[in-house]
Amino acid sequence: MKARRTLMTATLALTVWARSGAADDEFALRDHLSLSASTRMRGEFVSWFDPAGPNSNNDYNFFANRLRFGGTLRFPTIELVVEGQDTEMVNLPGADSINSGAGTKGLGPLGPGALYYANTMTRDQGELFLHLGYATVRDFGLPGVSARVGRFGYNNGLEKAAKDPTLLWLQRSRISQRLIGNFDYTNVGRSFDGVQAIYDRGPMNVTLMGSHPTAGGFNVNANHEIGKVDLAAGTVSLVEPEGLGPTSAQFFYMYYGDRRGLVATDNRPRNPPAGQSCSTGNNSYLYRSCDHDNIAISTLGFNAVHLIEVGPGTLDLLGWVAGQWGKWQSLNDTGWAYDMEIGYQLPDVVLKPWLRYGFYRGSGDKNAADHDRNTFFQMIPTARFYALFPFFNMMNNQDMFLQGIVRPLPGLSAAVSGHWLRATESADLWYAGGGATSSTFFGYSGIATQGRHELSYLTDLEITYTFDKHLSFSTYYGRAIGQGVVSANFVGNNADYGYIETTVSF
Repeated sequence: MKARRTLMTATLALTVWARSGAADDEFALRDHLSLSASTRMRGEFVSWFDPAGPNSNNDYNFFANRLRFGGTLRFPTIELVVEGQDTEMVNLPGADSINSGAGTKGLGPLGPGALYYANTMTRDQGELFLHLGYATVRDFGLPGVSARVGRFGYNNGLEKAAKDPTLLWLQRSRISQRLIGNFDYTNVGRSFDGVQAIYDRGPMNVTLMGSHPTAGGFNVNANHEIGKVDLAAGTVSLVEPEGLGPTSAQFFYMYYGDRRGLVATDNRPRNPPAGQSCSTGNNSYLYRSCDHDNIAISTLGFNAVHLIEVGPGTLDLLGWVAGQWGKWQSLNDTGWAYDMEIGYQLPDVVLKPWLRYGFYRGSGDKNAADHDRNTFFQMIPTARFYALFPFFNMMNNQDMFLQGIVRPLPGLSAAVSGHWLRATESADLWYAGGGATSSTFFGYSGIATQGRHELSYLTDLEITYTFDKHLSFSTYYGRAIGQGVVSANFVGNNADYGYIETTVSF
C-alpha cells in the first residue's frame, strides 16, 4: 500500500505541474513534461505436457492486466523518467500445477501460470511497483556522450536501433535480448538498477552497463532488486554505415555473477546417495545441493545482419555467435552457441511474403561427474523471443526452423513457424526459463533427457495488428508434439499454449 500511495502521489504531482507551469511566461514546466499510460490485457490458455498422477493440473487458463503510467521531464542536458506499474492476475492455477513431492516425478511447474503461482503461492495476485526511475545526462563537452543512472530498461542487441524497417525487425526479433532483456513477454517484466555510459554518434554506438536486475518476470513482487546478481555489459555497434547499405554489426562482452548461494540448475544429481553426506569423500562438487559457491560467467560474442537487393526482393543474412568461460560454483565453465539465418522477402508483391530459415545450436554438458560444466548459459534474457512457446530455451538446445511471414495490410502481420528441437547433449538436461526472478528462485528449470536427443516438433502462429499508436492486438497459438525426451518424462507428450491480448496506449 505504501508503494501504491507513493506512485499515485508522484503521478498526481507531475500532472499538476504540467497543468500549472511556472510563473514565468518564458518557462512552463508543461512544455518539458510528457505523460504516458498503457494497459495490456491478456488471456492465456495452457495445456501442458501431462505428467499424470497427483499434482498434475496441466490444463488451465488465466487473465492478466498490466498497467503502466508515468512521466518524462526533458531539458537540453537532462532527462528524468518515472514509470509505475500495476500488474493484476486472476484465476491462476493452484498448488496442483506444480509437479513435486511424494508420488510425483518432480517435474516442477507445469507451464507459465504455474510459474506465477510458484513465486507467490496465490491464485489471484497483484502489486504496484516502480518500473522505471532514472536520469539521463548529456553534454559533457563531448558530442554523443551521455550517462544514465537509476532503474532503467536494457535489451542487449538494441543499443543502436536501425532506421531500415526490415533491419530493425531483425534486430528486435532475432538479435536482441538473447542474454539480457526486459522480459516484457511476462505480465511483470524486469528492470535494471545501475548505471550506463553511452557514446552514440553517426553509425557507431558504444555502451557500457553495470547493474543488478530487479525481481520480476514470473514474480509479481517486483519492486526490489536482486542485489546478489551482478551484471556488466560492454558493446560496440555499427549500424547502417555509409557505403555498406542496410547493415548492423556488434561486438559484445557480458558478465554474469551470482552470489545468491542457491541450488543451481545443472545435470549433476541434486543430493548425495543415501547414507552419504556432502562431506563424504570430499566430493561436494558432484551434488548440486552441496555446492553453494558463486557463479561468475563471461560471454564474448559477435552478431551481424546484412540486407541485399536480389532480383525482385530482399535477401537477409544473419549471424550470431558467443563463447563463454568462468566458474559455475565449484565447476570450471565453458560454453558456446551460434545462430545462422537467411531470409528472402518480396515487399512489392501482394501480402509482402517473407520466408526465413534458421539453425541455432547451444552447447550442453557430456559428463555430470567431472569438474567441468559445458552448457551454454543464457544469463537473464527475454527467452520467449527465441521460444515463442516457452517450454525450452537456448541452453543445451538445437533449433532448426522455417518461418513464413505475410503482411497483407499496413500494421497487420501473420507469422507461421515450424521447429525441430533437439537436446545437444543427451547426458544434460532439457532446460527452460528466463533467468533470476527473485533472491530465492534460481530462474531456470531442468528435466533429465533420459539419454535421448529428440525433444519436440513445434508449429505456431502469431498474428499482430497495430491499428494506430494507441491500439494494438495480438494473438498466438503453439502446438508442441513431444518426442523422445518429452515422452520419457510425461505420459501425455503433446502441449498447447496460446493467448489473446489487447494493448491501449496514451
